[in-house]
Amino acid sequence: MGPRSVLPYENMELELTNLLPEERIRSLRRVYFTRLAVVAVLLLSGVILVHGVLLLPSYMYLRNQVGERTASLVALTATLAGSEEKEISTRVAALGADSAYLARLSSVPKASAAVRAITALPRSGIRLTGFSFAPKADAETTMSVSGVATTREALRTFEQSLAGQPFITSADLPISVYAKERDISFTISLTGPFTL
Repeated sequence: MGPRSVLPYENMELELTNLLPEERIRSLRRVYFTRLAVVAVLLLSGVILVHGVLLLPSYMYLRNQVGERTASLVALTATLAGSEEKEISTRVAALGADSAYLARLSSVPKASAAVRAITALPRSGIRLTGFSFAPKADAETTMSVSGVATTREALRTFEQSLAGQPFITSADLPISVYAKERDISFTISLTGPFTL
């Protein structure tokens, strides 16, 4: 084979020559970069829009969850407030009952004062063995005095001295206790205000 013939344009390197004037080249570059910037901005806007659309269900779900939690918090607060109000009103009622009871106690006769007043009476021949006291604020208080009398006369004198006290309205002694002459066991029932 012989030498090959070479075409003149085959050996030329591809060299691009721009024959446009310099001002036109700058204008084309400006238009190119402006278009490139517009495409980049549109592409970025599209990406943001797609992500926003894809995040919309998550946003709606979280918004719904926040609404439900807020409603349950309001309901729990109302329930707790209601239970606290009930507890406070129960405490106030208990304190009111206690204060009424304490106020009533100031007008109720005291057992110690009544026993002290009865034991202070002259009682020769009388040995006291027991006391029973039932105070009442709005009614007559009752008290029982038990003991042993050496004679009938000593018992009668003690009963009369009890009946003569200003804080006792009546002293009841059963007549059957006088059946014995000596060592007479007795129980006298006393009624009265017992305010000393």
